[in-house]
Amino acid sequence: MEFDWKGTVILMKLAEGCTIREASAAAGITKQAVAKRVASSPDFAEAVSAARETGKDERTFRLWLRHPFRGCRPPTGKGTRNSPRFTYGRRA
Repeated sequence: MEFDWKGTVILMKLAEGCTIREASAAAGITKQAVAKRVASSPDFAEAVSAARETGKDERTFRLWLRHPFRGCRPPTGKGTRNSPRFTYGRRA
């Protein structure tokens, strides 16, 4: 199935491992516009699903890199008084 250039850019970015928000930004539209297009076109919805499956490993790795607790111990308590036990990289 042939799509216009925005649809092609979205599918290419999703296959590279980008999220829908990143792919829609690369095409110059909002993610809500992509959602409307997916809802209105079964062919495009199928192509988006296939592209997301292709880029799943890369997307998972990118999201893991941005995770705030990557390489750190997650917070496990409230701390004392009003100060949290963990400050997420900020100095208290």
